[in-house]
Order: sequence, then C-alpha cells, then structure tokens
Amino acid sequence: MTAVTYFTRHRRPGIAMLCSIFAVLSMLFVLPPAIASAAGTAQAVDECNPTSDNGCVNGILQDAGKQPIAGATVKLSGKATAETTTAADGKWAFSVADDGDYTVTIDDAVAKEHGLKSSSATVTIKKASFDKQRGVIRFDQADDTAGNGAAESADSKQGTADAAGSADAAASSAKKGGSNIGKRIWQQLYSGIIFGLMLGLMSVGMNLVYGTTGLQSFSHGEQVTLGGLMAFVGTQMLHMPLVASAIFAVIIGALTGFIQNEIVWGPLRRRHVGTMQQMIVTIGLSMALQYTFQFFFGGDIKGIVKSVPNSFQIGPITTDMPTLLSALIAICVIVGVTLFLYKTRLGRATRAVSDNAALAAASGINVDQVVRVVWILSCAMAALSGVLLGVYLNGISWNTGATLILLMFAAVTLGGLGTANGALIGSLVIGIVADMSSLVIPNDMRYASALAILIIVLLVRPQGIFGKQQRVG
Repeated sequence: MTAVTYFTRHRRPGIAMLCSIFAVLSMLFVLPPAIASAAGTAQAVDECNPTSDNGCVNGILQDAGKQPIAGATVKLSGKATAETTTAADGKWAFSVADDGDYTVTIDDAVAKEHGLKSSSATVTIKKASFDKQRGVIRFDQADDTAGNGAAESADSKQGTADAAGSADAAASSAKKGGSNIGKRIWQQLYSGIIFGLMLGLMSVGMNLVYGTTGLQSFSHGEQVTLGGLMAFVGTQMLHMPLVASAIFAVIIGALTGFIQNEIVWGPLRRRHVGTMQQMIVTIGLSMALQYTFQFFFGGDIKGIVKSVPNSFQIGPITTDMPTLLSALIAICVIVGVTLFLYKTRLGRATRAVSDNAALAAASGINVDQVVRVVWILSCAMAALSGVLLGVYLNGISWNTGATLILLMFAAVTLGGLGTANGALIGSLVIGIVADMSSLVIPNDMRYASALAILIIVLLVRPQGIFGKQQRVG
C-alpha cells in the first residue's frame, strides 16, 4: 500500500477526529463563561448603577434613630440569591439581571437589637422598555400595604441623564399606593411640576445670559453638574452639613461665572468675536469640563446625602420633605430674581441691556458691569439647581448637566428667548409634558414628546410664548 493510498483512505476519519477535538476544546472555553453568566443573575456590589442590562436592589441599613448599622449580613432571594455585608455607613447593594420580585432579609436579632420594624422586605424590578430600575429598601419603616418592611421604588431618582428622569420614581410611588390611574396621573403631574421648577432654575440664568450677550451657552449644563459635585465634596469629603455644602457650591458656581467672563467671554466680546464663534467655544468648554469632572470624580453616581428620606402622602400624591424643600427653594429663588429684575436699579439696567445694549450704553449704563453680574448670577443659579437636583435624584454624575442641556434650550426657546419669565413657563411646560407623556409612551421617549410640543408651539408662534415678534428683512 502506497503512502498516497493510505492517506486517501484515512484522511476523512482523521479530519473528523480533529474537528471533534476542536469542538470539545471550544466548548471548554465557551461554555463556562456562558454558564457563569446564566447563573450569575445577581451579585453583591459596593455601588450599583442601573442600566438597560441590570437593575439594582440597594439601601442603607439604619436603626430607629437613623444611625447606620455596619457589619450586618444582608441576604437577597427571589429570582436570584446573593449575600453581602453592610459597609461602615450602612450601605449595601445588589446588581440583578432579571425582572421579578426580590426579597431582602436581615437577621431577626439585628432587627430587634436596633428597634427595626421588620427584618425582610420585597421589591419588584421591571426592566421593560429599558427602564432603569432601582429598588430602594428600608427596614426602619413599616410597609403601608404588606407590613413586612418598606420597599420604596426610586426608578428615576438616580443618574446621568437620569437626572432628568424623575417621572419613574413618581410612577413607582403611585403604584405602591395602588394601581389607580387617577392617582398615577396626579403623581405624574406633581413630578412634572417639581422637575419643571428645577429646570426653570437652570434655564432662567441661561436666558439672562442670552438676553444680555446674545450667546447661547452649551456649557451651562456643566455649571449644573459643578454645583452638584461641589455639594458632594462638601457633604461627603469635607463632612459639612448639607446647607453649608449648598452655600459652598453656590459660591464656587458664582466664582466660576466671574472667572469665565473675565478670562474668556469679556476678551472675546472686546475683540468683537461673533456669537456663533463664541457658541462654538462653549461647546468645546462643555466637553473639556465634562471629562475633567469624569477624571476627578469618576463615572459613577455621587450621592450628596446618604440617608433615605421618609415619604408621606398629600392627598393622592406621595412625596418626601427634601423634594418639597427643593421645590420651595427653587420658587423662592425664581421669585427673588424676578423682583431683582423689576424692582432694583441694577435689574432695570439688566433689562435695558437685554432690550438694546447700544441704547443702554448711550444712556450711561455700564454694559460690561451688567454682563459680569449676569454671568455671576447665572452660574450661581445653575450651581444651586445642581445641588437641588442631586438631592432630589439621590445623586449627581459627571454628565448630568449634559443630559439636560437640550431641555434647557427647549425651555428658553419655548418661553421666548431673552425673557426670564418665559424660561420659567417654558420649563414648566417641558417638565409637565415630559412626565405626563410617560403615562402613554415608553419612559425613554418622554423627552421626545416635550420637544414635539416645542416644534408645534414654534410653528404657531415662532417667537415663543413670551417672546416679542420682530420684523426680519
């Protein structure tokens, strides 16, 4: 038998054997990760950020006096099982990959020792329509419906552009009290008003800058992020009280407004650089600030406060005290700015510059001084809105402001460019429409509905709600 004949007769079995060995080796390398991923549907993590691929079940274990309980064992059961130990500040978190009901349990002895009302609680995670889900569980407050611990949903009270997604938490809170559609409508309306007020606090300052300089600043969102991050530095790194941290953040925001005007915008105006070129500079500044924030603070969500606030009912609406205080502060600041514009000499000068800068200068008004004050005031208001938003959404991240900038532009355009009151009304319309639309469309599309309203209004009234009609040509 020749070598050629032998190879011809035996090559097919040999090739089949080689293929079989290759398939077995492939299975050895491929199957274990697949099996691990299938089994690893829940895991304990230090911090959990909800995404389209995973939900979060987390909380802070506190005693009846709101003091953290460290070193306690927390067990997760339901669609998946996991176990962790509370950190020094009482925090614990699980990342879950599947929808369903999850039960979190602590030892009965720990619950009795610290005066807790329950040792277990159940929360439901749903990721339909790529909703970002976070189930926040508490043991120091009895559940209104089941009495087995309090499970409070905070779907949208977290995250980057999630910052603007406060409608999810309202929907989940309404569902906790019952599936009544009327109650959910009231909850969504309330959530939209709260979000609209915070958006208005950001947009009023942006509109003042546009009115006095003609500049639409894309970096205004980063001033919002800066305020929230400075409040985080104050409360969590410098261990200052929240009020002191908020004042610190506002001062830093005002200082950055002054520095920007003196170093960047003032020289550009004196060189008669056009507003379009200046707007391009704001885009570059926005990108630089975003990645500076990410470099120094990381990509995760930074919590300004660590405790979970007690929720309560006002008629059909579920809310908490930080939310009400944030809304009240936003209203007071907006009213204060309105009084400043209409009742003070500097405010009237600001309105004069906004109407006609050349005529105001001819009348003896120091336009540069007015613009400097507007920049300081605008950035201070943006920083304050970042603090309030961080408290309301339970966190701030490096790109929170960037996710809100288009909504700010929509608000000021809808209300009327250059008009402070228009920015507030436009923000309320955007906030209410966005949150109410989530009743009938997926949450991820709610901002598209607000922008659709903007387009419709501008087709009917191009100058916006409070804008002045101008002749072109």
